[in-house]
Amino acid sequence: MAYQALYRKWRPRTFDSVVGQEDITNTLKNAIKRGTVSHAFLFAGPRGTGKTSCAKIFAKALNCTNLQDGEPCNECANCLAADKGVMPDIMEIDAASNNGVDEIREIRDKVKYAPTQGKYKVYIIDEVHMLSMGAFNALLKTLEEPPEHVVFILATTELQKVPATIISRTQRYNFKRIAQVDLEQRMKYILDQEQIKYDDKALAVIAQVADGGMRDALSILDQLLSYEKETVNYEDALQITGFAAKEKIEAILLALLERDASKALTLAQTELQNGASSKNILDELIDMATNALMIVKADGVNQSNFLSSDFIKKIANVPAQRYFHLIAAANTALNDLRYTNQQQIPLEVFLVASTNDVLPQAAATVGAPANKANDGGTDLQAEITALKKQVVDLTEQFSKLAQMPANYNSDQIYHIDSPSSKPQSKVQHAAPAKPKKKKAAKNTARANEQNRQQVYHVLENATKKDLQAIKDVWPDLQSVLAVSQRALLDVLEPVAASPDQVVMKCKYTLWFEKASSDDDLLTKLTGEIAKFTQHDYEIVLVPDEDWLKVRQDFIKTHGKELVKKQSTVAKEPLATEENNEVVTKAKDLFGDAVNIKD
Repeated sequence: MAYQALYRKWRPRTFDSVVGQEDITNTLKNAIKRGTVSHAFLFAGPRGTGKTSCAKIFAKALNCTNLQDGEPCNECANCLAADKGVMPDIMEIDAASNNGVDEIREIRDKVKYAPTQGKYKVYIIDEVHMLSMGAFNALLKTLEEPPEHVVFILATTELQKVPATIISRTQRYNFKRIAQVDLEQRMKYILDQEQIKYDDKALAVIAQVADGGMRDALSILDQLLSYEKETVNYEDALQITGFAAKEKIEAILLALLERDASKALTLAQTELQNGASSKNILDELIDMATNALMIVKADGVNQSNFLSSDFIKKIANVPAQRYFHLIAAANTALNDLRYTNQQQIPLEVFLVASTNDVLPQAAATVGAPANKANDGGTDLQAEITALKKQVVDLTEQFSKLAQMPANYNSDQIYHIDSPSSKPQSKVQHAAPAKPKKKKAAKNTARANEQNRQQVYHVLENATKKDLQAIKDVWPDLQSVLAVSQRALLDVLEPVAASPDQVVMKCKYTLWFEKASSDDDLLTKLTGEIAKFTQHDYEIVLVPDEDWLKVRQDFIKTHGKELVKKQSTVAKEPLATEENNEVVTKAKDLFGDAVNIKD
């Protein structure tokens, strides 16, 4: 017979053999005993925690002909067929490869048929979050009101991707990560049954790497048995997992607490050469520093995590704040590992920084106030004071901005960057100008005049067709932008558009300020508009309260020019509204707001 992996060979066959999920298994057993089985269940949780195993046991128990206190007997024909995977009334579907509408419609069409061998037809849909939205919609009605003989069991590792309409139609069970102690006990039981010798420290390493997943733990154990069939020893476990020996991590932590950077670097480099990874060293340091902190605060709890007999004495006088700084710095280094290919650099920087009173940014938010004598508390207090002052200054500035509409006129509103000032962006920003000196006022007035001409250029060439094209895709923009960007989009409204530009008014002055300075939003907005309209438009922002003034000024200043152009071409008076280009242009721009006077 072909070799079978441990996690498959030792998959639980009863609820009592499921490790670490006693609350869930007891609930399922009671539902079977009392006959209160729901029509749909949703099992959610991390990988390898027993979701699919519980689904299979539950399906087997529902069709068992000789139940034993809510447990399947594993002896009747139905149980034996279910264990072999040939039970016709238990259908296990992998949603990752069967995620289309057609597959779900096939299920919907077949649920009406009665079970052939057991009492229930059970559909187990694994990784249900992989279904397409169309497939979810096809499943909705059947999932809500299936026939009495049908039970659905949905399993997922990413609950947030399952629509709320599906979740609300099911009983949800949240599977938790399995405790390290439970992982070790299960591995010991399996190795005892397999008559294989093992080292307790090796199993502790495997359980730590598995991170609460039983399947991961058994897969690593399988790998170790392939490496050395006769026994599971500590050194092999370190080699396979890339972890460093606890004794070495303890020595590195002591060097950091004693501020001996040279020793810490030497020990860490030795472990890296022996096969340990930077991530594992940092993870182990965080775990050991946390346990050391618990010893300092809880009078000796978790002493078994340390191997040296005199370790507790050595750390007895270390202040708790020192551990806060070490843990925060190690977490910052772990985050930095994601952005570099040279994995040893964040580790080495952490080792040096944590022995020289250099705090990472994250450390300022951790724990209690810093110890001034030992951890640079004076500098930290000064930095906090400076930050508080900046917050007060910013608050005052925002208060002034909120009062601006009553104090400035429309000539001071528009400051639209010319395209040459920012060649990389197609967005033109309109921001209020605040002249303080005479020279600055002259420059601002000249810039405002030039910028107003650019706004007028949009209005002069605007057409109803372009404006309508942008309004038509406006609801589509709401669906593709992020939530924060969508909120800002709610206060913008397109009011005029030419073949290459669009004017958008902003309802509130403070939001106008925010939108004008948000390059990411405006660049994203122009890109999405171009995608939906198949045409490129530049954006000009205008405060809502000043849009009417700009519109009236445009008609006054440009109406006569358009009349002259029309008269020169036509060589006859403009007699009617229909052939008057100015009237037509104004109506295209402003609609029913135009009043015609002789």
